[in-house]
Amino acid sequence: MKIDPRTKLLILAITSISVFLNGSITIECIFAALPFLLLLSTKKIYTALKYAALFLVLLAIQFWLVPLLPVSAGGIIYMFAVYIRKLIPCFMLGSLLISTTRVSEFLAAVGKLRLPKGFTISLSIALRYFPTMGEEWNSIKDAMALRGIPVTAAGILRHPMRTMEYTYVPMLVSASKISDEITQAAITRGIDHVQRRTCMETVRFHVMDMLILVVYITVIILAFLANGKGWF
Repeated sequence: MKIDPRTKLLILAITSISVFLNGSITIECIFAALPFLLLLSTKKIYTALKYAALFLVLLAIQFWLVPLLPVSAGGIIYMFAVYIRKLIPCFMLGSLLISTTRVSEFLAAVGKLRLPKGFTISLSIALRYFPTMGEEWNSIKDAMALRGIPVTAAGILRHPMRTMEYTYVPMLVSASKISDEITQAAITRGIDHVQRRTCMETVRFHVMDMLILVVYITVIILAFLANGKGWF
């Protein structure tokens, strides 16, 4: 199923605001279920299952682990589990946007929104930046594995300083280098051209986009109304 980039952006914006206005775990599960279904519909099954597993683990930590801990330690872990869990729907939608949208398609769609050019350029660069950093992270992990330093939880606990040195230092250097390279590539392609851009991509809303938006917004409104009336 192909979704318009503007639909993905709008859903991400709505979710980013709504998740922090909510105090109900039931609504939180609904917020996680909707992006989960969207990822499945675009055949991103591994990504959907990975985020679903993380959501369930954080939910289990809140209900089963935190009550067994002392108040001080339990409070810290509770705060960590809740806030990370609230961000998971945003992570899922961000992953959907990045993995299913080409930069040219994204620029063509965002250009129709008449957004400020600086904002559009920043979004388009970010869209290419995160996948490139993911590739760089995999390269760093492979290089560390060849040196006998696996990037796992056990490896971090056994050699925290060495893992940090061999992981974060290359990542920081790569992040600075990649951001410069992507920016230069975008400028070379004329992303800062002041005149109206032409594009070979045909981007427009389809019936499926309208249906997704209507269903998404309706479910969220109904969930908040039901929560306000004390139904869950």
